[in-house]
Amino acid sequence: MTSFLALLPLILLLCLVTTATAGNDDDAPPDFSGFDGGGKPCPNFRCSSGQSPVQKSRTKFVSTGCSKMGGGMMAMGGGGMGMGNEKYATCCDRWHACYQTCGAAKTTCDAGFKSCSADVCGPDDECKKSADLSSMMLGLGGCQLYDQGQYGACECVSKDKVEGKRASALRSFYKKFASPESVGKVDALAKKVDSVSKMAALFRKLHVKYPKSIRVEVDDEMARMQEMMRKMGEDDNDKKVPGDTTVVVDEEDEDGDDEGETEEL
Repeated sequence: MTSFLALLPLILLLCLVTTATAGNDDDAPPDFSGFDGGGKPCPNFRCSSGQSPVQKSRTKFVSTGCSKMGGGMMAMGGGGMGMGNEKYATCCDRWHACYQTCGAAKTTCDAGFKSCSADVCGPDDECKKSADLSSMMLGLGGCQLYDQGQYGACECVSKDKVEGKRASALRSFYKKFASPESVGKVDALAKKVDSVSKMAALFRKLHVKYPKSIRVEVDDEMARMQEMMRKMGEDDNDKKVPGDTTVVVDEEDEDGDDEGETEEL
């Protein structure tokens, strides 16, 4: 069972390549455009004329982990991917927070994850394979998760109130996660970040500096999967002979049906 889970990334990749190459010429490259909304970029959050999008005060930045980076499509495989213990888990948390940062472009968030995971994984091949699969899931997820994050993070205000709203959002963040001395710098900082993109870039930097600003949550589906994997690991250990790495399999297990295992899946 464990070996099957390790093969899931390869199975998923094979399915994607098969679908992408269907009907193509033999020499034509695979076409993955259908998996990312036809290659169209996700539009940024926009307000009506005379208003500007601003980060909501007291925004809660929440990460549901690497397994939820495909718009609800859970990816699992080797190297701990999908189990919450990925080596690059912090990069996934920042990615979620980026989607929940008003004005952050989806392409910027996705590129930030790829850069972060590449730095964290370094020469670790297993880590890089898992991170590459996570990156692929970003394209499969479309715009839904990004749109949800932006609509939850942005509010439209008249342009004469933008600076004050930015200061309020920053003040709320600094009071909760930074030192008391930093709060006094908020007004001056709000004047410097005089555009939506500059404000978004500042929040991305703040999430790196203050990782506790991102609350990590494990949903019920992920919790059940983690518990199942833990029990499977215990069962594998129970079947091992002390001093030997060979797994002892009863004849009944080998020849009998596997309905119980199928139900767990």
